[in-house]
Amino acid sequence: MAIQQARPQYNVKVVRESDGVTVQDQESSWPYAHIPAPTKTGVSESYTVTVEYVADHQFKQPYAKRLAAQQRKEEAEKKAAAERAAATAVRRRERIMNQIELAFVKQGKDAVKFVTCHECEALAEVLMLAYENPGSAVIAPEQITGALCKDHNPAHSPHYGSAWMPKVLMVPCAVLEFFYDGLKQIYINKS
Repeated sequence: MAIQQARPQYNVKVVRESDGVTVQDQESSWPYAHIPAPTKTGVSESYTVTVEYVADHQFKQPYAKRLAAQQRKEEAEKKAAAERAAATAVRRRERIMNQIELAFVKQGKDAVKFVTCHECEALAEVLMLAYENPGSAVIAPEQITGALCKDHNPAHSPHYGSAWMPKVLMVPCAVLEFFYDGLKQIYINKS
């Protein structure tokens, strides 16, 4: 939202010509007149409208001070949005890790039966990763940012990979396996 330095003030006066009665006399920031509707059909009334520029409305706070306050507010909103996004990512990761923990308990081999979409609770089709771990077939818990079902998977969109829907690193849940060799690990079965 743009901050105005000053706003013009106008005095609008409407006078009925037949008897000289003032119908409107008000000051506002927009030069507009309220012309009354005729009370009898077929009878016309004449009015004189006078618009006079009074002065610029001066705000209580100087422009620079109001602009600085607006910039502080916008920065605080951006910071709060970033904090909310980070907290959401952490909650998603914890939720998915709890589902994967259940897969370890159940001795599961098929991730599709345990991991659900973070949008709608349906069975997940893909696991979203923050970064790729080159040369490794094991997924670290810090890499996981979410899970999406078939309906919410952006790869099915015709706009996927465009400027406003960039590609995201995703691994199909069908190729994930869980194993334990001293540490609980998520393995990508590429065979």
